[in-house]
Amino acid sequence: MNLYPGGKQKKLCDTIIPWNNPDPATGEEDTWGKVQYMCFPEDHKNPQLQGQPKGIKAVLEERVSVWMEYNRICKVHNMKVLKKCAECTKSQVLKDAERHVEKLEEMDQQGEIPSAEELMAAEAVAPSAPPNKWCCMYRVIALQVDFLTEKPIIQSIIEEAGHVCLFLPQFHCKLNAIEMLWGYAKHHV
Repeated sequence: MNLYPGGKQKKLCDTIIPWNNPDPATGEEDTWGKVQYMCFPEDHKNPQLQGQPKGIKAVLEERVSVWMEYNRICKVHNMKVLKKCAECTKSQVLKDAERHVEKLEEMDQQGEIPSAEELMAAEAVAPSAPPNKWCCMYRVIALQVDFLTEKPIIQSIIEEAGHVCLFLPQFHCKLNAIEMLWGYAKHHV
């Protein structure tokens, strides 16, 4: 999602604001359980926004209690209101490499010479929890229950047609049937 409305972002399905969001401030509107439209209405007062997808900021502002809590946390910690912080911008490969290096440095500080098994275990270290779930708008919206449980469109289409959609684990191409067929064809050629 973009920070602001419109642009080249995809149109998302409408959602229901989750019940586990922070309590609204006294006198503020309670948005829990309400339908949140992810695009501006066709009769919006600004003609440039009519039918356009909302950005992260607009979505969070409609979730009044979440937006107010995020702004409060930013003020308390003297942080800027950011779309995406440096930690969230890093690729998963870089995050995995940093965890691997930290684990090896920890072993080295303890005076241990890691064995091959320990090196492999260091690579399999579970991802650490994010240091701050309120670090940026990207993380705040990504941790909303309705965004976490959203199914991909292709999965919805397949299931609506009465089929079961099973995704293969990432980086396990040997489980993909087409790879077995290509291997068989290559063997005979």
